Amino acid sequence: MKRAVAVGLGFLCITCTVPDIEDLEQERPSGCDASHPCHVQVLLTYDGFRPGCVTLRVVDAEDASRTFELPVTPPTPGGAGTGEVGFVRRAGWSDTVKVTASARESSCAGQEVATASAQVTVPEEETARAALTLSARDEDGDGYVSTATRGTDCDDHSVSISPGVAERCDFLDNDCDGREDPAPICDGVAWRTTRILTGTSYRDVAPHARNQAWLVSDSSDLLVHVQRETDGGFDLEPFADCHGAWSTAWARPSDGRVFIGSWNGQLATRPLGAAEPCTLTSFDGGGAAIQDLVGFEADGGTTLYAVSEAGDILRWDYPAEPRRVEHVDADLRSIHGLDPRTLITVGSTGDVPVAYHVNADGGPWLRESLPSNSQGQHALQSVHVVAPGLAYAGGDQGLFLERAAGTWMTKPPYPIYVDGGVSPDLLDVVSFGQGVVFARLDTDDLVRFDGVAWQDFLFGTQGFSTLEGLTSDELWSASLDGTGFYWGPLQP
Repeated sequence: MKRAVAVGLGFLCITCTVPDIEDLEQERPSGCDASHPCHVQVLLTYDGFRPGCVTLRVVDAEDASRTFELPVTPPTPGGAGTGEVGFVRRAGWSDTVKVTASARESSCAGQEVATASAQVTVPEEETARAALTLSARDEDGDGYVSTATRGTDCDDHSVSISPGVAERCDFLDNDCDGREDPAPICDGVAWRTTRILTGTSYRDVAPHARNQAWLVSDSSDLLVHVQRETDGGFDLEPFADCHGAWSTAWARPSDGRVFIGSWNGQLATRPLGAAEPCTLTSFDGGGAAIQDLVGFEADGGTTLYAVSEAGDILRWDYPAEPRRVEHVDADLRSIHGLDPRTLITVGSTGDVPVAYHVNADGGPWLRESLPSNSQGQHALQSVHVVAPGLAYAGGDQGLFLERAAGTWMTKPPYPIYVDGGVSPDLLDVVSFGQGVVFARLDTDDLVRFDGVAWQDFLFGTQGFSTLEGLTSDELWSASLDGTGFYWGPLQP
């Protein structure tokens, strides 16, 4: 019986191939997990950008023909600037490997914009560690890297400009092909008006989606939702249950809920539709006017910031109640940012223009150094952050400032056409890049700065009271006689 078993085993060995240990090692995955502890762990740091695609190439230092690549999960846009990837060294390799991380903009088919390498000695038992830093500049955070750092973004100060953006009518070369508003892209683009609501005086407009916005009145308890219809006209839906003299508004992009502030220091909110009424918060502003609001949606939450004429900076983590987070010695007129980390507020203290930016460490807001102002330029009235490294502000008697790389500089005022006169006040500014800044003047005109000089845009007689825009090819305004204004394509 024993002999028969031995013969049977011999037969089995003849009819199969038993892999050796090196073959089994070659079949192991290069990535590591609980079953395959890492031989090497690589810490990746992304400096100045968030790539759309990252790969790690591993090469045996003694034999360059031995190599493999690992995909790396790219970082979330706006998220943490670090990541880790580990691997198992292949059997038969030397104890030294070269690791090279490669990053591409936008996607794995995009331009390679950064590489970093290191040589690592792999220990017998423990895990070796290496740190690689991938550096490039994506100042506007649109996923495309500046041409100055191997990327393809021809204007890294504007999310409206990159090779991945479709061309639109907005005075910009959106797709970086060297052409600005090529025909027929601007056909049908013009200013259009809503019907007048008699007895209503609009003070602000809050766009929240393409072709949709809220108009806010301070004279009739009225909030009006505007939506463009398929024929290019406008459907107006008024709500009169928010009782107050409303001065400013911001609307949530996800569902159109509007948040409003009043000349009397009140804050309130209401959704679209009639299912839920207007809700007034318990915040007591002491009668100080709420002069501007800006909000952000992130991680399922909504956070707003408001500023008042008394120098209060408020934070509103909806649905919690608003609270003061800072007080400065200033009459604050405007606040804007791309997110809570890029907020800037402007106004005046005494007869001097002032600007403050949020403190990244959570401490007191920091006052910024401004260029010398001319006599009569007592206040900054409006600010608009275009990118983390670019912002514009406008104020009294033509005061017009650009903030680039953290430094404010004076830009040309709107020209004076009357001998002995002064430049008009810039009451609102909206910008989508260095080549296009829209402004509302106290002369009841809307104008445009093209990066070099001012151009006329729309002359008015109704008393423009606001100017806003979510995208570079769609602007909203409103007037004191109850008219809404829209600039954009003919068809929604």
